[in-house]
Amino acid sequence: MKLLLITGGKHPYEETTPVLTRFLEEAGHDVTVSESASELAGSLDGFDAIVLNTLRQPATENDLSGSQRDGLKSYVNNGGGLVSVHISAASCPDWADMKKLTGGGWVLGTSWHPPFGWFEVFIDNPNHPLAKGVSDFWTYDECYCGLDIQPGIDVFMHGVVEGENKPLGWSFKVGKGKVANIALGHTGSSQLHPNFQRLILNSVDYVTT
Repeated sequence: MKLLLITGGKHPYEETTPVLTRFLEEAGHDVTVSESASELAGSLDGFDAIVLNTLRQPATENDLSGSQRDGLKSYVNNGGGLVSVHISAASCPDWADMKKLTGGGWVLGTSWHPPFGWFEVFIDNPNHPLAKGVSDFWTYDECYCGLDIQPGIDVFMHGVVEGENKPLGWSFKVGKGKVANIALGHTGSSQLHPNFQRLILNSVDYVTT
């Protein structure tokens, strides 16, 4: 599949994007990496899916422009696949449609997580297409809490913080498009985890089917 991987922002993308690119290419995908995200304002017909591994916000002067936002929204609504990784859904904090496109995610200034470290990830629905080949596992990452979760998402994976289940992975449909959101993947080492990589590869398969 031809994938557009949008990267950049205030996060360790210098670690994660090379890892993400490498294992996607090793799986046979053709990956175009873009920090400018300029492709979103043009024709996206040549891409089978967009992968967001980015944090776009005014504070870092990389917020998406109006034409880029329109391009992303139109692409998904018209049947394009979207995979949102980690904090990507927090991009464009003044644009409510970002959460509507991703099914929800981190809210800048509101969401939180325990200290970066080991925690267990639980697969709620092993028959979910995003969970293929994945069972409960431990990871060294961030377990997100206090997310803005949109109605209608299909959560298949969670962590536990203070005795409460915290959604960490879901699928979603927007217009004619399919969306997958995997909230893991903070650092390069997090994205080297074989189950994280399987989740992302499953996500690409799902949104492009």
